[in-house]
Amino acid sequence: MLKRKAKRMHLGTIYPYDEEKDTYYIELSLEAYDELFNGWDASPLKRRDLEPELLAYLEEACYDIPSRSTIEIHCMMDKENKNQQKESKSLDSFRHNFLMTEHFIRKEINQNVRKIAIYLLLSAFFLTFAYLTPRIHDLDILFSILVEGLFIGGWVMLWEVFTLFFFDGYELRQRRRRVIRLKNSTIKFIYK
Repeated sequence: MLKRKAKRMHLGTIYPYDEEKDTYYIELSLEAYDELFNGWDASPLKRRDLEPELLAYLEEACYDIPSRSTIEIHCMMDKENKNQQKESKSLDSFRHNFLMTEHFIRKEINQNVRKIAIYLLLSAFFLTFAYLTPRIHDLDILFSILVEGLFIGGWVMLWEVFTLFFFDGYELRQRRRRVIRLKNSTIKFIYK
């Protein structure tokens, strides 16, 4: 309990915290709406990509903030820069970016699942063939080298299955959770 409270107090120095709502606020200080978006992207405002550094910052903040707490993103701007149409399009663009990022992560997870299935089948085939072959034939040196290569290839593919599932898959699933959390967060423009 004390450890959790100490962590909350420490995070409260980085991200403002509302204890009543159990909400952390990620504050972004802006001079113009365009600062949110990638300067190289010439798409209309609604379809523009978020600034890559901003997206990385939001994901890192989401990683820091405990998952049971809610998040609000506050875009702070001067009152004289307020433009209701740009604000609306910017909010749509935030949501669109989070949806697209989630889509690409899900696509990568599905590709990894296909790779895992293929590598697992190939590994099973190579290892089974390499294990059973010496029992069937007297081996000459070249055939013996081929069998050893199949053993090595089978184990390497099995290792790749473990890498994709336990290491890469874990990271992708965690990133997807963070992006979904950001997508579901409240995003507000606050004018000073």
